[in-house]
Amino acid sequence: MSGAEERLKIFFTGGAGVGKTFLLKLIRDQINRCYAKDAVKVCSLTGVAARLINGATIHSTLKLPVQKDGRITGMSPLPGSYLRIMRQQWHQTEFLIVDEISMVSYQMLCMMDARLRQIKNCENEFFGGVNVLLFGDLLQLPPIKRSGTPVFKQPEHLQPATHLWRLFTLCELTVNMRQQGDQTFIDILNVLRVGELTTQHFSILMGRLLQDTSDEFAIDKALRVYPTNQQVNDHNSAVLNLYRNNGARIYKIKAQDQLVHATRNADNVDIATIIPADINKTGGLPAELEISVGAKVMLRSNIDVSKGLVNGAIGYINEIVWPQFRRTQMYATDVPSVRIDFARDGVHLIHPKAIQFPAKYNYGTAERRMLPLILSWASTIHKMQGSTVDHAVVYLGAKLFEEGQAYVALSRVRSLQGLRIEKLDCNKLTGKKPCNNEALNELNRMRNKTKTRK
Repeated sequence: MSGAEERLKIFFTGGAGVGKTFLLKLIRDQINRCYAKDAVKVCSLTGVAARLINGATIHSTLKLPVQKDGRITGMSPLPGSYLRIMRQQWHQTEFLIVDEISMVSYQMLCMMDARLRQIKNCENEFFGGVNVLLFGDLLQLPPIKRSGTPVFKQPEHLQPATHLWRLFTLCELTVNMRQQGDQTFIDILNVLRVGELTTQHFSILMGRLLQDTSDEFAIDKALRVYPTNQQVNDHNSAVLNLYRNNGARIYKIKAQDQLVHATRNADNVDIATIIPADINKTGGLPAELEISVGAKVMLRSNIDVSKGLVNGAIGYINEIVWPQFRRTQMYATDVPSVRIDFARDGVHLIHPKAIQFPAKYNYGTAERRMLPLILSWASTIHKMQGSTVDHAVVYLGAKLFEEGQAYVALSRVRSLQGLRIEKLDCNKLTGKKPCNNEALNELNRMRNKTKTRK
């Protein structure tokens, strides 16, 4: 910020609730004041995390290729006209801030480096000579395995090149701000983060086991947080059935699928047999969706980050608007628009969205038109990273499968009072993989490096 020639590359970290997001916003505002211009771009991997910091997604900020099925795709240089626009947008930018870095792969870090060199027309400087500040906690959730290696782990085939992660210095925050006044919960989170829970801690967690599903912890009230999509779907179906039994009108919406570019004869092919079953392979659009007025839903697409309409945004359906001014569903193929109350982000009308994707068996390109929504009385732990809630029922049973999942799930809740636990498997919290040992070793390496510099 002082204008020194050496560019900053700093990794800000700390446990959940130490104020990383607060510090990020503080640094951004201070830099802009010092430069007397908009000198900072702020981004995060997911739309929800980007919204929390008033930023954009990494993909939109740097125009990176969209990952298909979670896998990193090849990145081509930006074409001339597009590059000119990007250079204008980045002309005043001196700093790039990236939040929730634990979810970013090393491969994506390399793509960020390459794109910034191109945008800034500075091929000989790391990140194009831009100051880069990373925020996050390596002991939270890592990137999904098929998208690449953890951000701190350079793959073997890239090892002749400079290790980009090791260009960064460490700045660690240690005072918990989110759960201030709840020292017991702070202690539990701190020891869970590094896999050192004691019998006393387990006794406290046992006391939070869900006994009463009334009031704030009713089946359709407090958010349920699960590790797997199947558990999420099961809970959402249970709540929908409760609504149905209470007399609510439930509508079944079916996606409109078609083959828009065939590469082989598909005249006698049932379109349903060549559409991927995995929602992640259909642009996040489900094949079928049951909704009602009052249903809690989550957006599955980034529509407008500035308005909070991002992948992962949660709200309640206020109104169902049927095509051609109809009052209700007349045909099974009707796909309505819905008016959703997103709380602090306001009420918005969400329209059906059309997304193209590869059809199965090399039949070409398919298109699905559907509401970009899923039911959301429950959510996966991955989708909750970066968010906090007042009340939640968290699953800590045998289906936890990722290092750091229990820690991330518990730290989404602001207080012990607002926490209830559905199943508690002690082995999952103290077994061979209670935390990410690779990440812990890397954090210790950076700590030692920081000490030697002092």
